[in-house]
This record gives sequence, structure tokens and C-alpha cells, in this order.
Amino acid sequence: MAAAVTGLVFAGYIATLAPTVTFWDAGELITAVRTLGIPHPPGSPLFLLAAHVWAALVPVGEYAFRTNLFSAFASACGAGCFFLVAHETTARMGAGLAAGRARLVSLGGAAAAAIAGAFTVTQWQNSNETEVYAVATLIVAAMAWLCLLWRRERAASSRGSRWLLLIVYLAGLSVGNHLLALLAGPAVVAFLVATLLDGSRTSAAARSAEWAQVASVAGIWALLVGTGLGNPILLALGGLVFLVALAIAARSGALKFALLALTLAAVGVSTYLFLFLRAGQHPVINEAAPSTLSALLDVVRRAQYPVRTPFDDPALPHGLENPGRTVALLGVQLRDYLLYFDWQWARSIQKTIALPFGRLPVRTLATLLFVSLGLRGAFEQRHRDRGSWYLLFTLFLVTGFGLVLYMNFKPGPSQGYELYPRSDDHEVRERDYFFVVSFVVWAVWAGIGAADLARRALAWGRRGAPALAGAALALALVPAALNARAASRRHSPEARLAADWAYDLLNSVPPYGVLFTYGDNDTFPLWWAQEVAGIRRDVTVVCLALANTAWYMRQLRDLPVRPFVAAAAPAVWRERQAVAPTWPLHTMTDPEIAATVPQRLAEPLTVEFRAFRHTYPAQTILLPSDVLAVRVMQQNLGRRPVIWAATGGRDFGGLRDYVVQQGLGFRVETARRPERDRVDIPLTRTLAWETYRYAGLPEQRGAPLEQTAAGIAQTLAAPFVVLGHAYELRGDRDSARAALAQAVRLAPDSALQAALDQLQ
Repeated sequence: MAAAVTGLVFAGYIATLAPTVTFWDAGELITAVRTLGIPHPPGSPLFLLAAHVWAALVPVGEYAFRTNLFSAFASACGAGCFFLVAHETTARMGAGLAAGRARLVSLGGAAAAAIAGAFTVTQWQNSNETEVYAVATLIVAAMAWLCLLWRRERAASSRGSRWLLLIVYLAGLSVGNHLLALLAGPAVVAFLVATLLDGSRTSAAARSAEWAQVASVAGIWALLVGTGLGNPILLALGGLVFLVALAIAARSGALKFALLALTLAAVGVSTYLFLFLRAGQHPVINEAAPSTLSALLDVVRRAQYPVRTPFDDPALPHGLENPGRTVALLGVQLRDYLLYFDWQWARSIQKTIALPFGRLPVRTLATLLFVSLGLRGAFEQRHRDRGSWYLLFTLFLVTGFGLVLYMNFKPGPSQGYELYPRSDDHEVRERDYFFVVSFVVWAVWAGIGAADLARRALAWGRRGAPALAGAALALALVPAALNARAASRRHSPEARLAADWAYDLLNSVPPYGVLFTYGDNDTFPLWWAQEVAGIRRDVTVVCLALANTAWYMRQLRDLPVRPFVAAAAPAVWRERQAVAPTWPLHTMTDPEIAATVPQRLAEPLTVEFRAFRHTYPAQTILLPSDVLAVRVMQQNLGRRPVIWAATGGRDFGGLRDYVVQQGLGFRVETARRPERDRVDIPLTRTLAWETYRYAGLPEQRGAPLEQTAAGIAQTLAAPFVVLGHAYELRGDRDSARAALAQAVRLAPDSALQAALDQLQ
């Protein structure tokens, strides 16, 4: 039955699976999997290796589809494990019922729990794109199931410890995927302690050995937390805890178990050796370049990211001047978590209903239903299987409210503006995916609650009771039905938007051009396009967010130029003269790179740009990325096309007066341009009308898009807005109307529609 549930969930995921690359980290991960490169810290080596093998063994569709399929399969297997976890409780609920009815409660309830959890909206979205969270959820579910196997086998023989060893190995492996899975540690220990306190062993020696094994598991978990975070203080504390456990094990005859468990955990963590070995081979994607021990430790401890502790105000830099986390901020963070919880059950429903105190989302009615079912299931599990309840209850607390306290996120993009009015003080996207395990656990309880309703209906014994029981169990299908549209990455323009966006941005650049991008969503899809799809590899992409790091500056300097393939390029560039540069992207030496730090100019600074000079005024703040951009333009202006992506800012390294817009890019020239001549109309027209791809947006005008996709659609519409304005200034109203109409099709906007209506 677990296999059947796994297959059913897998089929549901496939039906909504992204056919290609998606936004955020997916493009980077797909590229790293394909090239065996190294993504952003902490590197996720287990995910890379497993997905690479999967994609080689399952050659179905384009490469991104295969890695998306890997996430779907991992998550479906996790649903199968949660079926087995729930079945441990629902199997105890059929007492007093006829065999067939007891089987309905037992298997039907477990299936309801697994299916409800699999199709919570965050888990579903994690499962149909290339991300690490599906594998993390699988590891958590597998560890929970192994706990139950340990309990079952220890009651019958002395071989139950092998399941504990497997749990420890999975915990070690999880460090190489995502630390989310390590959060199962407290739940595992709570379950083991609760089980031992429950008794069932009469031999004092056996009890002593089991307590020593539990202490060893707890000690290794503490070690893994310190290892996974790369925190020397936590690592030292974890080592101390394990030494105490080792002493207990030695006195209790469990020393062999403790040492074997430590060895297995170390073998699991050893996936990090891949990063160390592969970085020395200089793959194209080599973030943080962990080819030395110190660099590898920096990757593990995420040294390139700003410090943020649970006690800081996350909107401000860590340090003595940080005012600290407030109760009001914690309230906003808890509201964010409750909002994400509210999304899980009926996210596709956007309607609201009017109430005396305001408007209530209709989806909240589904949330109230699942809150009720979850509470019923939690109490029922506590009554029938106290150990399993401790397991899930601790897991829910740690991965839910515990993470709210520890992660200390900025307010999400949709709430908290009364406290933090600046958008920069909010997270760049919703962080619901961090809390996904807590949502799945609640759904498991809801499935058990539905099983309890079914049991009561069957015990009622009247005519129609089986139908009522079936209806109760069918409540688990509500998330599958009411989240499908919101979770799907296949049935809207979003299915190909990231891929087409990457194609468009790369093809805004002439042959052998340099393209400045800003961050994740205008860089990672481009990496996928170049390294996986083979699109415009001649373009050198410079990500300004990464350009604040010394390793990235060095890699850009040493990056070889790859040939322009005219036959594969769009017509607009096919006939252009393409001469490969023979000089490095910039000439900064390693000592110069190491000395590049954020600075404020004490006096004006004049910089030579081959054909002209530019003076940066005193008090100008220069980040390392600004210095790099200046050095790149010094080296290449007049020799190689230099383009800033439309998403890359509006300062252009201080050379605002030298840029000309061409489609989604801004070309930096060697002479100043008057304001009226800062759009290359013929080239922009060719790019926008004949070259770019739009993922079906014009044909599906008004199709609902999530926040990131909507922002990209607006950016794609921008060249048409610019063309419309330029045509109107020249008196070409027909061309202006056509351009604005296309802009409205891409990104419906009331102001654009009003301008179009005025032209009509």
C-alpha cells in the first residue's frame, strides 16, 4: 500500500512538473548537477551527486525536466514513508471493528495522512522543480519511519540497534543536502527516550545498553549540528556531549555501537570531500572555490553571507549597533508563519468574503477544517501511540515555531509594512519552504483525524456508515484539489518563463559581449541556458551580487572566452562581425583583488576609460562590485560590447550618460548620449518583435503569475513601453499603439491600458 501511495503521489507531481528551468536556485542547481559544479554555500554535495546519477539513469526529456523529476520522485518516496509512520497509529484504531472496516480505517487513514501532506502547497511546489527540500523531506520521513522500525524490532530481538545506525548515517548524509533534515534530531531523541521510559524490557543490562545507544545518537546529533553549521563553539559542545555519551556507552557495553555510529555519521558527511576535490578542477560553476581546507570551511560555515543571529534585528547589520529583535518583530514573524500555514490547504482559491471585522480569504475555511482535523489527529495519536506522538509533536515544534525563532527572517514581502515600511527591509521572497516539514506533519495529523472520523462513522453501524467513512477520508483530497492550480508549474506561462527569459537576456547581447546582471533571477537561468542548453556561451555574464567576493573576481579574470556560434544565434546577431577577444576580462591581480574592500571616496577620483575620463565625486561609496565593474569597463569599452541587463540597476558603474537601451539591455558607449538618443529604436524593435520569446504570455493575457514571474513579465514588457513612448514622440501613433498593446498583453497594467486607450 505504501508503494501505491508513492506511485499515486508521484503521478500527481508529474502532472504539474515544471518542464524546464524555474526561477531562484533551480537554474544554479541544474547547472551544477549537469556540470558537477559547485553551487552557493553550503554546496549541497549529496544532492548534486544523487541528481547527477539520476539524470544519467533516467534520460527522459531535457536535462532540467530530469532533475525536476528527481525532486518529484524523492518527495513521493517521502510520502510513502509518512504513510508508514501514520499507519503505525491508524493500525491501532480499528479495534472492535470488522476486519474489512478496520482495514479501511488503518490503510485509508494512513493514505489520507500521506496524501494530505504530499499535496500541501509548499511541499507540492518543492516537488516539481529542482530544489533540495524534497530530498530533505524524504530524509526526515525516512528517519521517522526507521524510529518505528527500531521500536518494533527491539521488542522482538536485540537487533533493533541497526535501525539506529541507519538513522545516524542518514543524519550524516543530510548535512550534504540541507540542514533542514537535521531538525529531525530532537524528534528522534524524544521518541527514543519516550519509548525507553515506556519499559517493555526486563533485563537491566539491556536497558542500560539501550540508554547508552540513545545517548550516543544524541551526542552524534549534537556533533552534526556543529559540523553542519561550521560553528567551532557548537562543534566543541557537540564533541563534549558525544564524549559523555561515549563514556556512558563504554560503561554499558555499547562502546562498539557508539564508535560504529560515529564512523557512519562521518561517512555520511564525507560527501563534502566532493566539493574539495571538484573545486580544484575549476568547473565553470565554482562558487566560493573550496579547493583549500580554509575555503571549504568557509563554504560549510557560509562565510560569504552576512551574520544574523536569533537576537538581531534582521533588517540591520549584525553588530553592537543592532538594536536587537523586538516582540513586535517576533509578532510579524509569527504572522508570516501563520500566513504560510493558511496557504497550505486551498492556495488556489483567491476569493474573499466580507465579515463585520473585514474580509476573510475563502481558503481560510479550508484551513479551519484542517486545524480541526489536525487537532483531532494529534489527540488521537497521543491517546493510542504516545511514542509516535512525541516524534511528530517534537518535529512539528522544531520545524515550525522553533525555526521561526532560530531563522529570524525579515518580514515577508506581503506583511509587516506597518513596522518595516521599506521594501528592502523585507525578505526578497516568501520563505514558506523553510517550514515545509511542519506543514506536512500537521497534514499527517489531519489524516489521522480523518481516520478517527471514519472509525466513528463505521462504529456507528447504521446504514450509510461506509459512505460517511469514505467521505471523511476523502477530506484528505482537499489540498490536492484546491492547491493544484497554485502549485502547478506546467499549465501556465510560468512553465517556460525562466527559460525564455534567459534566452532573451543572453540574446540582448552582441557576439562576445559582457553582460552585467544583478542577482539570482537574472543570473541562474542564464547559467542553465549557457551550460545546459548551450545558448550563447560566448557571452560573459558578470553577476554583481557575486562580484563582491574575491573568488568570483579571480574566476572572471581567468574565465576563457568561448566561441560565438553564428548558426545557433538569432538572425539579429548572425551577420554581425564577431571577433573573439584575446585579452582577460579585467587585469586585477590577486593582491589587488584581496585589497578591494567597501570604501567611501575621501576626494574625487578620475578614471580613464580609453576614449574618455569620468570623475567619481567625493563621498561616493564604492563596493567591491563597483570597483570590478569599473575595471571591466576600463578593459573592454571600445573593444568588446558591454551590456547592463535591465535588472542590473540604473547607475551603470557611474556611466549613466553613456548608455543606450537595446531591448532588455543597456549598451555602454564611449561617447555621451543626449537624453533623446538613449534608445536604439531599430535594434530594440528587432529584439522585442522578432527575437525574444515570451513563454505564451501574450496568448494567455491576464494569466495569474506568482510574484517573481509577474516581475519578470513586467521587465519583458518594458522594451515595448520604451518603443511606444519613442514612437509617440515621433508622431508614429500606429506603431506606438502596437507596442503598448503588446506591453499590456505581457503585463496587464492599468496605467499602460489607460495610455493605450488614449492613443486609440
